[in-house]
Amino acid sequence: MGLQTHDQSAGTGKSSRRSFVGGFLSAGIGLSASIVATACGVGSDASGGGSAAAPLKDRKAVSLEWWGDAPPATGTNQRMDQIKAWNDKYPNLQIKYGANAATGQGVEALGKFVAAIASGTAPNGLDFDRFQVATYANRKTFAALDDFIKRDKFDMKKFVPATVEEAMGLDKKTYGIPRSTDCRLLFWNKDLFREAGLDPEKPPATWDDLRQAAIRLTKKNAAGFDRIGFHTEEGQAHFHIFGWQAGGSFQSADGKKATLTHGPNQEGLEFMTNLMKDIGPWDSLKAYRDSWGKDAQQAFLVGQLGMVYQTNNYISTVARFRPDMKFGAAPPPVKKAGDKQMTWSGGFSFVVTRDAKDQDVTWELVKFLSSEEGFAAGFAGDEGRAKGSGGVFVPPMTGQPELDKKMFAKYKTSIVDVDKVPDTAVNLMQFTRFRELSIAAQYLWDGIKKSQVEAISLAKSSTQTLGENNTVVQKALDDAWATAK
Repeated sequence: MGLQTHDQSAGTGKSSRRSFVGGFLSAGIGLSASIVATACGVGSDASGGGSAAAPLKDRKAVSLEWWGDAPPATGTNQRMDQIKAWNDKYPNLQIKYGANAATGQGVEALGKFVAAIASGTAPNGLDFDRFQVATYANRKTFAALDDFIKRDKFDMKKFVPATVEEAMGLDKKTYGIPRSTDCRLLFWNKDLFREAGLDPEKPPATWDDLRQAAIRLTKKNAAGFDRIGFHTEEGQAHFHIFGWQAGGSFQSADGKKATLTHGPNQEGLEFMTNLMKDIGPWDSLKAYRDSWGKDAQQAFLVGQLGMVYQTNNYISTVARFRPDMKFGAAPPPVKKAGDKQMTWSGGFSFVVTRDAKDQDVTWELVKFLSSEEGFAAGFAGDEGRAKGSGGVFVPPMTGQPELDKKMFAKYKTSIVDVDKVPDTAVNLMQFTRFRELSIAAQYLWDGIKKSQVEAISLAKSSTQTLGENNTVVQKALDDAWATAK
């Protein structure tokens, strides 16, 4: 099974490749010849590689540090389980799991990582949101991995092509190995649909359908709400997809101009703003959302939220805490009837910091984390946690189609609504987009998100917030390109 990613304009049905620095990092179908060559090890620097080293069990003892998702309050997470499996297998090559997460998006979320780089205390490697890799590669933060890839004949073709492209730098070198991918889906509560007089087997197909269903699902009381149908600030209802579905974009094809003020973007943002106004007053909606719980008490799981945009990997949460729930998952509604389906994908990569010691061992850890053996160790832990919560386990996408196919089959639950989700996600990947790749990615992310929050909360008009944030992003792009090499 092979997946292809499409950069598709809403309503056109035509796939168009996004150029970035003369063909750098397209997110369309397949890879350009130059990118394939780079992924196979052409043009790397001296940060790694050389001749194959001794077997891992015979290496001199070292201790490394890895950063990933923040550890839970109790127990472990998937990455911690993988690292334990590594440490058990290689007692001479011990990995410490750092408590500092660096998997967020935007300037503030990466503050600890940036500070660690500046102070010389960065970890040997870490999980890193893939769309930001090019930004930090340009800052000489990560080690190029091409020599390692070439030396070990590491198979880059097993990954979804666009996930490989996202983890490259301006120099077309590879700075990250894909850890995951996903696509956005609309999850809906079938019982609440039935209660509201909606067809529980017919999710919204268009923006207007979404609006009407959200209004009908909403139940108000004297203090505010008993339930709301939808909330743009919950889950993955980001401005990106509404702007793209309207025909917009957030950055020019060459990566040098911010385009937040592009007319279709404003149309998408105004739809989101008006949708929330139709559901209720912003202050009441915010207060209601602030009261929601976490984990098993998430609003969608307990009936406080009728519909939510989430990645397909959210099925792991539903299956863990509410395997008995009557729900559905479908492609995100399109702008109008007749438009082609569109979703969007993200994901993370494993990266090696440029100035870290023992890069060869860190590379071996990256290979383990991205291997079937490594994922099996992590998924075994996830399965145990799901069963401990009274649920079942469904694996997330690894970004490796053949491995995903194998793991989805292994963890099939025989719960109809649950088992439909991986198939829905895989089929939808042909209609996915990836975020515009940028050497100022953290500022672009912040500008898009800030525009969404300011418009939907009615703090500013869509015109004002898009204009102001476009200016900030443009300055960040200009500054980044001025130092690009």
